[in-house]
Amino acid sequence: YLHAIGGAAALIGKSVKEVLGVERLDFGMPEAFWIIRVEDFQCVVTMDSHGNSLHKDMIERSKGELDKLLAQ
Repeated sequence: YLHAIGGAAALIGKSVKEVLGVERLDFGMPEAFWIIRVEDFQCVVTMDSHGNSLHKDMIERSKGELDKLLAQ
């Protein structure tokens, strides 16, 4: 999964250089799987193909910090 800055569609859109294809248009245009070629696409990889998850890591880290604060 990739996450980009919310509300920055115009900036992100400039990175899209070519639409190569689309799958699952039956999901509707916003939810379809777009195959695109991009350059200088600014994003953060939040879940990768090795099972690493920034979401999970941040929840665990936040809970650890909260536990420290509550122990004071």
